[in-house]
Amino acid sequence: MDRIEAMDIVAAARRDAAVLTGPGVNSGLLYARADAPATIYNMDMGYATAMALGVALARPDRKVLSIEGDGSFFAGAAVLSTIRRMRPENLVVVVLDNEVWGTGDGTEPSATGSGADLARLALANGWDAARVHTPSGPNELADRMGTAMDTPGPHLVVCKTDTSRDMPSSPHRPVPGRHQLDCAVLMRAELSGET
Repeated sequence: MDRIEAMDIVAAARRDAAVLTGPGVNSGLLYARADAPATIYNMDMGYATAMALGVALARPDRKVLSIEGDGSFFAGAAVLSTIRRMRPENLVVVVLDNEVWGTGDGTEPSATGSGADLARLALANGWDAARVHTPSGPNELADRMGTAMDTPGPHLVVCKTDTSRDMPSSPHRPVPGRHQLDCAVLMRAELSGET
């Protein structure tokens, strides 16, 4: 499955979840498929999941979704132990793992391209194995996303995507049509009921 297929499934599962995305193509793809006021696109590398944890703790009544690439997620992977400790039932973390860095020519292997296993990293941090998902195809991803969105978490969904059919890197990727500051203002208004 390529990243576009994966993002189609993740976007369809979003519903009214507040969403924070890591930098890069995932942001542009989500914007094109499931834009909503409670979305912050292109968080700096390593921050989307940490910020999503904060939103989840502040709004336990609202599902919160973090969408990151493997490079960005690995850069902030220390958050796994904090999520395990805090156990926000409304948090879902999705990592679309193509095993390469998204900047430059898109051929430089990331940590997962060199053998790191993000699902095992979560388990090593004490996560419940029933909430760590590694779907292997579109149907299984749709099923795991449904489970994650419908049951108490936290959930981690690590989905491998095929780099041979992946999106082009840096200058050619889709981008959100809204500035990050505007996204933050809209999310605050949405989550505080000021809309």
